[in-house]
Amino acid sequence: MPITSAHDLIDGIATRAVPLARSRYCYLFPHLAEDLLAGCVTGTTPRQTCDRLRAFELASRVPLSRMPVLQMRLPAAYTYFGQFMNHDISAPSGDVVTQAGWTPVAGVIGTADPPGLDRNRRAAPEIILENLANEHEAPLTLASLYGEGPDSADPEVRALYEADGKRFRLGQTRREAEQVFTDLLIDPGRVVHATGAPDLPRAGRKALIADRRNDENLILSQLHLALMLLHNKAVAALEPQVPDPARCFAEARGLVTRHYHWLILHDYLPRLLSPSVLSGSLARRPVRLAEAGRVPLEFTTAAFRFGHSMVGSAYDFNANFGLNGRISDEGATLEDLFAFTSRNNMQSDVTATLALPDHWVIDWARMTRLLPPRPGGTPRPFGSAERIDLTFARDMLNLVGSSDVAVHGSILFRNLMRGFHRRIPLGQRLAVEYGVTPLTEEELRAALPEDGPPGAGEPGLRETAAALGFLRETPAWLYFLCESRLRENGERVGATASHIIADTITGLIRLNPDSLLNRDGRRWHPRDSMLGGSEGAGLTTLRKLLLFAVRGADGPG
Repeated sequence: MPITSAHDLIDGIATRAVPLARSRYCYLFPHLAEDLLAGCVTGTTPRQTCDRLRAFELASRVPLSRMPVLQMRLPAAYTYFGQFMNHDISAPSGDVVTQAGWTPVAGVIGTADPPGLDRNRRAAPEIILENLANEHEAPLTLASLYGEGPDSADPEVRALYEADGKRFRLGQTRREAEQVFTDLLIDPGRVVHATGAPDLPRAGRKALIADRRNDENLILSQLHLALMLLHNKAVAALEPQVPDPARCFAEARGLVTRHYHWLILHDYLPRLLSPSVLSGSLARRPVRLAEAGRVPLEFTTAAFRFGHSMVGSAYDFNANFGLNGRISDEGATLEDLFAFTSRNNMQSDVTATLALPDHWVIDWARMTRLLPPRPGGTPRPFGSAERIDLTFARDMLNLVGSSDVAVHGSILFRNLMRGFHRRIPLGQRLAVEYGVTPLTEEELRAALPEDGPPGAGEPGLRETAAALGFLRETPAWLYFLCESRLRENGERVGATASHIIADTITGLIRLNPDSLLNRDGRRWHPRDSMLGGSEGAGLTTLRKLLLFAVRGADGPG
């Protein structure tokens, strides 16, 4: 794939023309999408449903701020591993257009309509699929890490690699002058530095990586870097017996990809999917996808967007920012994580080398652990992922993405509108397709934030949802958050979304002839790998893999 740049994306859609060689999206349930009123509340026109989505988002702003944020029994790193996976599965390119001469209805969506948009009609499914492409020809194969490899015809992709054609080129962190800390009333002697630690290579305001979306926030960029380091370790392990550079690179990539697939199937999904879906073997789940490489819109537009709710407002990030932190014991804030990216100039002045300050290197030992509760049993404000429900971290609704929230709406509104324009069926319809008992109106009411105090003068969110018809027929993304909260206490994804996720991810892996499930008689295990041989059973968890990847690089972890 070509370099995927966050600067080319508007609300997650690449604005350049659709490349012919890329893969297409699909529907898991095309017969539902073909319904003229798919995603519409019964008795309404598309415009009326669109207006109801707008009204719901406006009504949600105050109640959502009141709803308590609860933490999961899941280390925070899994939130960002899921974001990395999402980028490795879906890189949308093109616009969802209706027909020649009509204004695109995807891309910029929010409180201001693009000129000429006819909100009374939407594109037919075949038009949506024809005009929306995935830049990943083979989703879930680490294309977001490797691009097209060192032999790519694209000089930007070739430049990701060392001259040997085997290893990733790395950058290096920088050390802030002591005066920087003194000016902030911080004792420079208290600061822990990861001297000489690697960083993503950077130039201008760009991270030189295959998918620049992976520099959207600091945790994600450090995870991308860890996988680069893991690949370089694989090359070092293979070199003595595989002298040919091209073959060495290919075998190293294959080894890293097997570890990646193993973690997804045996660590990530088992921690997050509903037990009812995990009752059978994911590796032997029947393949619902009709064609290799096709990503369902029900997955990428709704079911796999639960991660927005898992984002925390602060993290136990490293020795400087976290539990007993040397600079701050309140953790690294979400605002900090967005600030320390290439796009935001790493908070450096214009004369400084664009590189991560070495006191901001992540400590994966902290990010992959669960902190004990405070004395008295109250949870700490950071240290794990937040529960999957309608609560969002402070600033989350506004920080994610580059859109001006006043123009394009919050991430909640954009998620709802994206599902509407892509004709994603309502949540109850999808539940029935999988034989899952749909949530009742009372259950959906209970899953929403409590209404304001009596006599407040404004209808609460529950009352608003009922009046708009969203308790009987619920937009899929909203339904999946409610299903998680009601059926899984927010600790896991609900059954309906879990089925969609399992069908998509296992299907993409099973239909790839070079994947973990189609090589070595399906018997490969991390303990068989030359990576992490001293780890006992092998690199069987995200924690083990990340700590192994960064071991030997200067710095914490």
